[in-house]
Amino acid sequence: MPLNDRKIISIILEQCHSIEDRCVGYQDEMIRVIAEILEYEYKHRVSRMNIQKKINDKCNAAARFLASQRSEATNS
Repeated sequence: MPLNDRKIISIILEQCHSIEDRCVGYQDEMIRVIAEILEYEYKHRVSRMNIQKKINDKCNAAARFLASQRSEATNS
């Protein structure tokens, strides 16, 4: 991995750790989602695959996670 990519990833991780936890597991979920999107970006660079739908699906899954966690928190 090029040095520039490593720097970008370290900055993103640093920022993720400073995100306010909106629910249990929120920071971990955001890191996982961002990691998967970065993987899609890497594969896109290598093979020129279409990543728009995959990124949209990943963002929607993260939104569903947040909604379900908030729902559980309000029902508790």
